[in-house]
Formats: sequence, structure tokens, C-alpha cells
Amino acid sequence: MEDLVLSHSIASYECGADLLLKPEFYLLFCQEMAELHASRNKMGYDWVVEHGMIWVEVQGNFELLRRPKWKEQVSLRTNTGQASPLQARRFVEMRDREGEVIGRADLMWVIIDMNTRRPMPLKRADLDVPAACPPIITAELPKFPEDQAKDLGTAYLVTSRRDVDFNGHINNSAYLTWAIDTMPNPPGCAPRRIHVTYKHESMMSEPLCIIHRAAGSLSQHRIEGGGKLRAVITMEWEG
Repeated sequence: MEDLVLSHSIASYECGADLLLKPEFYLLFCQEMAELHASRNKMGYDWVVEHGMIWVEVQGNFELLRRPKWKEQVSLRTNTGQASPLQARRFVEMRDREGEVIGRADLMWVIIDMNTRRPMPLKRADLDVPAACPPIITAELPKFPEDQAKDLGTAYLVTSRRDVDFNGHINNSAYLTWAIDTMPNPPGCAPRRIHVTYKHESMMSEPLCIIHRAAGSLSQHRIEGGGKLRAVITMEWEG
């Protein structure tokens, strides 16, 4: 399966007040690249839905070595392979005009049976995912030191229409946006490395809470609601 490579000019709405890419938009770039690549290989959204399935991202490791600025031209490359009988692993890389790597992502996906809402083996889903995994070079985030963590407080929110995607549930990038936006006294910088584990889907108009903790240059954010853990986000901050 050939890699997919696309170019993109950073738009104003993808940037913050510093004119640099907001971290959540790199997550959205990765989602879009995954769908485009899968569709080109006849295993994208339209094909899987037609066969009663849906792709779901269950984990993501993201590294932003440098955030591109407004109007900057970047290139995005992705490929995929089997990580296990149940999981596909996807690599997404972002480079600048000079060819320097400025962003990397290592993503884990499963295919869900829409009737049972449970993961299906890739082979049984009849998906042509290459047996070999792509080369993953994303730097590993340090383990969050639970015994040194400081409680920063809990934030509360209700999910809204703007966060719902075409799958009918809250888009994965929204969890990162919430974690950054509701973090008390956030560092005066951006996260360089981000690890996200998605545990349970969320729907529109659901009340959720985000439990914020920090230890050194790391922060952890647990998103919970209705007695269920929805996602856990760990970030390493610049500086």
C-alpha cells in the first residue's frame, strides 16, 4: 500500500493568537489523512459503513517539534499496517518546506461492528490492511508519575453540537481542546507531546468533568461522565 502525501497551507482558523497552529488541529489533520488514505484503498468511511462497520481511533501519540505558522506550507504523509489481529497502526508525519519533520503521530485504530458495538478482527472485516506496521519514530512520552501528581482541580462542561462529527459522537480532537481550555493556570506555552487514550464515546448534551493533575513538565487530564471514563490525556509542555 503506497503512502499518501498531501500539501496544506495553514489557515487562519487553525491558528491561535500567536499565529501558530493550535495543537488540536494536528489531531484533525491526522484524522483527515487517515480517511483519505483509507478511502483510496477501499476501506474508508463509505465502504465500512456500507458493510455495517466504523473505524474508531483508540489511542494516539502526537509530537509537535515545531508548530507551523499561519500561511505556512506543510506536507503531510501517512501509511498504515496491522499492529495486531484487532488493531491497525497509522503513522502521520508533517514536514516544512525545507523537508524538516515538525510533527509526528502514532495512532491505533480498531474496526467496530455497528450492531454489536464491539471490535472486529481486521481479517474478518475483510480489510486489506498491510501485515507490516509502518515505521514509528514518535518520541515516547514519559510515564506520568502518579505518586508526585498535584491536583489542579476539576472542570465541568456539557458537550455541544459543535463537537459532534459525522459519526454522531464527539470528535476525538474535542477532548484535547477541553483539556487545554479548562486547565487551571496553564503553562505559558504549548504542549510538545500528547498521549491520548479514548475509553468510551461521548454524545451531544452530555455533562462531563475533567480532572486536572500535574507533575513537573507533565499534566494529566481525565475526562469522565455518567460513571464512565471517556478519555485520558497526558501532555508534556514546552520549556
